[in-house]
Amino acid sequence: MARLGINLMAWSGQLGEAELALLPRITALGYAGVELPVLEPDSVDHARVRAALDAAGLARTASGSLPLGASLLDAAERARGVDWIDRSLAVAHACGAALLCGPFYAPVGALPGRPRTRAEWDSCVVGLREAGNRAADRGMMLAVEVLNRFETHFLNTVDDALRLLDDVDHPSVGLHLDTFHLNIEEKHVPAAIRRASCRLAHVHFSENDRGTVGTGHVDWVGARDALRDVGYLASNRWITVETFAGSIPEIAAATAIWRPIVPDPWTYARDSLAYLRQLLIL
Repeated sequence: MARLGINLMAWSGQLGEAELALLPRITALGYAGVELPVLEPDSVDHARVRAALDAAGLARTASGSLPLGASLLDAAERARGVDWIDRSLAVAHACGAALLCGPFYAPVGALPGRPRTRAEWDSCVVGLREAGNRAADRGMMLAVEVLNRFETHFLNTVDDALRLLDDVDHPSVGLHLDTFHLNIEEKHVPAAIRRASCRLAHVHFSENDRGTVGTGHVDWVGARDALRDVGYLASNRWITVETFAGSIPEIAAATAIWRPIVPDPWTYARDSLAYLRQLLIL
């Protein structure tokens, strides 16, 4: 059975005392786990984070992204990008996570104003293979996220992601799908999920406006049925709900969040979980 989690970026992009104080209440709501934002891997006190998660009885995944100057698409920046992924994997592993997800090919919002190039593709393949080796060394999965065209020029569709992962051909590098991006880029979200089945490692449920899950026009029934058909719901993998606090400057700028998307994080967390339980009949 799939496990239900929530990304802590609904509240904050940090992992300090204020964020760790949220964990018991998240447990009380009924989530099985949380997704840890690893945006600055060197600043995370992993021992304290792991202890707080264990005390709250929460399992965990982790998410992250590449900073400017660390793109796998540029051969001159690729080594720094791989190193950033490696440090993020190390922190996630130390916190007890077995999966790190995110758009680990280029910084979010870095748009060159042109289509991707063959050189970028080839450089990314080399970088993701090396990052996959670093994940394998820790027994982890690196789940590469498909974004929409307004956040990256490189990877926008399931079909392109499958081609990339075929070229990378690494067992520790899988596919991460987010319904927010699918809703923008795919003709038919359930069909896209079905095509992704052989590589699917992680799923985010996010409404079309990043608001409370179930309040917009994403085809949730279709997405559920597709995940059921490919065996994802019968697995021990995650469905994680995600929205972003507007108070995270780097996230707000990269994702163009200029207004409140949800009434407040707790209402979002409670109502999204209630909708998911009804949808999935958990």
